[in-house]
Amino acid sequence: MISGTPEHGYAVLDGYRHMLMTINEGSKTSLKLDDKGRFKYFFASYGAWIMGFVHMRKVLAVDGTFLRVDKECDAAYEYFFEKLLDIVPDTSELCIISDRHPSIEKTLSKFYSEAYHGCCTRHLGENARKKFHCGAFLGHYYHATKAYRRDVFHDHFEQIRIINAEVADYLENVGFHKWSRTYFPGNRYDVLTSNIAESVNAMFNEAREFPIIALFNDISKRWSEKFHKRRMAYAKLKTTFVPLAETKIMANKNLGNKLLVHQIDEDTFSVTADNGIAMVHLRSKICSCREFDLDKIPCQHAMAALRHKFGDEYGKMIYEYSSLYYKVESYILVYADPIYPVPAEEF
Repeated sequence: MISGTPEHGYAVLDGYRHMLMTINEGSKTSLKLDDKGRFKYFFASYGAWIMGFVHMRKVLAVDGTFLRVDKECDAAYEYFFEKLLDIVPDTSELCIISDRHPSIEKTLSKFYSEAYHGCCTRHLGENARKKFHCGAFLGHYYHATKAYRRDVFHDHFEQIRIINAEVADYLENVGFHKWSRTYFPGNRYDVLTSNIAESVNAMFNEAREFPIIALFNDISKRWSEKFHKRRMAYAKLKTTFVPLAETKIMANKNLGNKLLVHQIDEDTFSVTADNGIAMVHLRSKICSCREFDLDKIPCQHAMAALRHKFGDEYGKMIYEYSSLYYKVESYILVYADPIYPVPAEEF
């Protein structure tokens, strides 16, 4: 009763979206009605989200929402991706992860032909387990999805084939380039699943029963709180990079300290480790182990090469050879703009 009736919510939805854009500068919204003037789709992206994504790694996770106004279908996803295209341009830097729903696959190729499309490794693994009534392959499957080097990938994939040839054929037919990190043609960083979309759904499990205006204001409120907390948390950090990146840097530094380095030219190094020799090209920011290439943080081999080249100053140079996306400053900019709910008294 406090939230109002569903009928009232739909009646004032067009006014609500105008207020949302007025209060949240830079926001994009769209309301679509059917032939009889009834609600069909509503798209909303807050200005804070749009501005924040500029400073983030260009990876999107797409999944169906809990709102059952319309099932996942071509029309729904065409509407969504058409509106998303106004906010997130179609470029080869972009990676989109989904659960391989046919409508997503179909409409992605129409609106995001330049972006790279990958599938959620968890969905694919679970689909294979249910389809072939076999779970023994999953350990090797997840190792294969996370492998940086192709020889490591194929070691695990051959074990999958030994365990269940049908599963191996199924995964191969989907395409290694869709689900394995080492064969993926773009850069999905460490985003291997679309779990983040399901996590967002879980945030609003109770609000899904609200009238539509109350639902979107609850969404605004929850994201406003999260943006504020993260903005404050990152503002207090004294490190150059965010904690997860700093932890990875420290681990790779410790491993790199134990390796032998042979300098070939100004920026090319041969690094000997327990599992063989790796070739590092600092200028190109790549290593034959491929961890440097894909994570955009120097791997243990690159750390050894940096130490050899820069000596005592190499600790500072690590950040010069890492992606700016990991900088604390970038994360502060991601959450810099506030999100404001539309005041109830406006309606």
